[in-house]
Amino acid sequence: MSDATITNERTDLGKPDVRDWKLRRIDIRSPVLKDAWPVARLELEHPVRGRVTDIGTAPGAFDAAFIAASHIVGVRPHLLSYNVRSGTAGEEGALPITIEVEIELDGRKFAGRNSGLDLVRCSLEAWLDAIAKSDED
Repeated sequence: MSDATITNERTDLGKPDVRDWKLRRIDIRSPVLKDAWPVARLELEHPVRGRVTDIGTAPGAFDAAFIAASHIVGVRPHLLSYNVRSGTAGEEGALPITIEVEIELDGRKFAGRNSGLDLVRCSLEAWLDAIAKSDED
């Protein structure tokens, strides 16, 4: 076993490295029955950990996606706010949006944001942005 391997193993035992996660795939199933919760399957990619997939379930589809991401990243932040702003429709009729989230993690607040055309992708990438900021200190 090389020294680099030992160092990486020791790093994995401490605080999870929450930076550099990239969203690869989102699958959300939202049932219409009152007694069934949405399920989100996410695939995230990290330069060290590679591709990781997990599933989350919750009363809402976005909550299920955030739970699946929490499982993968290894942190459980509390979502304090979630805001959507829309812009002017583009040439093809697509409406650009900006998502801003605020989370609380370990007693501290962090904000994340993302802009684009896809509400689900932008929401998760704003959440990941806030999580990455929690690890910058």
